[in-house]
Amino acid sequence: MLAVDTNVLVRLITNDEPKQALRAQLALDAELNLGRECMVGHIVVCEVMWVLKGLYGYSLVQCQATLTALLAFPGLRFEAMPVLLSAAKAWQNQGGNFADHLIGAQMQSLGCEAVLTFDKRASKAGTHRAV
Repeated sequence: MLAVDTNVLVRLITNDEPKQALRAQLALDAELNLGRECMVGHIVVCEVMWVLKGLYGYSLVQCQATLTALLAFPGLRFEAMPVLLSAAKAWQNQGGNFADHLIGAQMQSLGCEAVLTFDKRASKAGTHRAV
């Protein structure tokens, strides 16, 4: 199994570099044709959302829709999918920073009661607690 880096997903999503986007799609298709999936880690998902919002000017709604589409993309397997889905649902319902929701969901899955934080917005989520 191969893993997919942030830049590959950004090329596929934005098609800002059509030649690279085509190369990325062909590489994923080749793996899929061999019956293999490509892994996408949590950090990569966080980076993709950060890049789309910060560098490409995507709105929160556009980022959320992109994440939903990405999760349904054929040939991709995501690290700890139940954790990722929990974070995505919280992000859809509460807004804020996707990474904070993913941190909270991941720590809860590991048995943590809450994530201690100085981040006032994150501390409003049920997964975080203000210090």
